[in-house]
Amino acid sequence: MKKILVIEDEDLIREAIHLILRVNGFEVFTAENGSLGIELAKVCNPDLVVSDIMMPEKDGYEVLEALRNDPSTASVPFLFLSAKADSSDIRQGMNLGADDYLTKPFEHDQLVAAVQTRLAKSEEIRKNAEKKLDDLRTNIAFSLPHEFLTPLNGILGISKMMKDNYDVLERADAMEMLDEITISARRLQRVTENFLFYTRLEILGNDLSTMGDLLDAITHSAEEIIMDAVANKASVFNRHEDVTLSITDSPVNILPLYFLKAIEEIIDNAFKFSEAGSPVLIKSEATKGKFTLRIYNKGRGMTAEQIANIGGYQQFERKQYEQQGNGLGLVIAQKIMELQGGTFSIESKPNEYTTVSITVPAPKA
Repeated sequence: MKKILVIEDEDLIREAIHLILRVNGFEVFTAENGSLGIELAKVCNPDLVVSDIMMPEKDGYEVLEALRNDPSTASVPFLFLSAKADSSDIRQGMNLGADDYLTKPFEHDQLVAAVQTRLAKSEEIRKNAEKKLDDLRTNIAFSLPHEFLTPLNGILGISKMMKDNYDVLERADAMEMLDEITISARRLQRVTENFLFYTRLEILGNDLSTMGDLLDAITHSAEEIIMDAVANKASVFNRHEDVTLSITDSPVNILPLYFLKAIEEIIDNAFKFSEAGSPVLIKSEATKGKFTLRIYNKGRGMTAEQIANIGGYQQFERKQYEQQGNGLGLVIAQKIMELQGGTFSIESKPNEYTTVSITVPAPKA
């Protein structure tokens, strides 16, 4: 039985809503003011909050803000009931995170329909989240052991060979083997670092107390970060000659470490899935209040379905294309943009091109 918390200061209206919802099969809790409603929400753990706006002690906006700032109630759907119906009031509620708005007076069936619709949408969101989590578990189970064991086996195998043949190894052969060990070690290091970075991002995404600090962060020179990322990845893939740059500098509202990581992962993906000698174009532009970076490559490309299904530890067409990496690069960049108030998008045509675009807030000139 779904639990509904009703916060309404007018006794007759509160009792009427209680009766309507109870008759329609809901378990109903009621509070006569905003302060009591906030405390009751923490106790009864409702599936939906139905709240008036104009109330004593704390109004509906303050109730909504308090519940959104508490991790235990942050995701509970919220439905406003109010005689206030102008666009500014609705916008204020939606900006604070309200899910719906029902204007007084309302018919019984309108209330029930609004509650059922909001609960259905909440259930759909929950199921989608569970599916993504299940997909992540499956992808981890299949991908992560391979990505850890493959370079580790390379290191162990080659080092054993060197040990067994220590007395007869030529210097050139030994150096070649050491190079292979270094390559495997760096691959293992990258897998480990990305796994830890991704885990950190997931934790931050559920820690409301850190969000303000992230959004207040600033990178004073976007160009400097971009150039560092290009230099790092072009050296790894030996593709300095393939890169064409058209960079506009600007300060941006994003943590420098996260900005560098996002760009490195996108460039890494562009190099990894395009042939050496093919162009990789990197272009940025700064407009009022935002900074946009686009990274284009003429490589394998992606289908619309693949773009929609980007997720941690997921790789596409692995049987057809032998590739290194755990599928975290683009999803790390995507997650960073979400946390920092930016956007992430991909435009691609299979076997022709891919353009990854990120946009982050920038101080207005």
